[in-house]
Amino acid sequence: MNAKKWFTDFAKGTALGTGILPGISVGTVGFIVNIYNKLIDALAGLKSKATFKKAVVTLIPIAFGTLLSAFLLLLFWKKVAYEHFPFIAIAVLAGFVIGGIPVMYKELKGSPITGKDILRMVLGFVIAAGIGIVTFLAAAGIIHIDLSFYEKFANPFASPWIYLVVLLVGFVAAVACLIPGISGSMVLFIFNLYNPVVTIFFSGRDAQGNIYPYQASIFESKENLGARLLIVLVLLIGMVVGFILASVTMKKLLSEHRRGTFGCVLGFVQGSVVSMFVNNEMYHCYTNPSTNQWWQFLIGAILCLATMALTYYLIRKANARQIQEGE
Repeated sequence: MNAKKWFTDFAKGTALGTGILPGISVGTVGFIVNIYNKLIDALAGLKSKATFKKAVVTLIPIAFGTLLSAFLLLLFWKKVAYEHFPFIAIAVLAGFVIGGIPVMYKELKGSPITGKDILRMVLGFVIAAGIGIVTFLAAAGIIHIDLSFYEKFANPFASPWIYLVVLLVGFVAAVACLIPGISGSMVLFIFNLYNPVVTIFFSGRDAQGNIYPYQASIFESKENLGARLLIVLVLLIGMVVGFILASVTMKKLLSEHRRGTFGCVLGFVQGSVVSMFVNNEMYHCYTNPSTNQWWQFLIGAILCLATMALTYYLIRKANARQIQEGE
């Protein structure tokens, strides 16, 4: 791989790193920057001895770019955006999700929408929206379910089942990353695992700079260090397995059951928009006087519309480019 090609893939990898933010789909970003197919092929190539070396060489610059931008964006998310402007941050990310929905509907065009199509969309919507609504009601005390994972992440050996939860959610998040329109990090977010995972590396603080209970990072507290690092390892294992299996099955699934797959995806994506604004984490945004302010909601709404329009335009442009290249 020559230097120019290496840095081109590195730059595209930095674009993929934006998928670390809830709501931004790695699949959609990969589609926009024209690296999706290359990424899928490389991940699938890891399963074969004949293509393993070539796949690793292909993935190295992409991985470096992705990890670098993901780290910087996580730092911005934890220290600035979500701490001080949570509604604005979520509204911007929701704009990216909503902007991609009209383009995804083209997958259902060409024949009349059937009852099965509607049932798949409704099922996906109910599951995704329901998760967020249930966690919101739990945070409000209307229903009694313990969905706070901060304490469990701080001392995971006290609740060892959390490792299985992290493994499964890591797997699902990785699979979601490879489906255009779905955000893997958003899956973590609506399951209330996103911020607890981030807190392992970036402490959660209040407006005065004090660390919230059970939200000290591994760099500021060595308590249960091994158990907390094991959480990260389990999450990574789930994601790696998810990436490899999804890369192999996605092509087959989308080629043989494309309409049904996108029907479920559309429902899930639309329901996830509800969960982005109505969940356990956002409940505290709406009840905290420092973040429950009218100007945040106004700016958030404006930026949401702007990112919707921008995302729609970029995806349409990417579609046109791929059609032109195909011709």
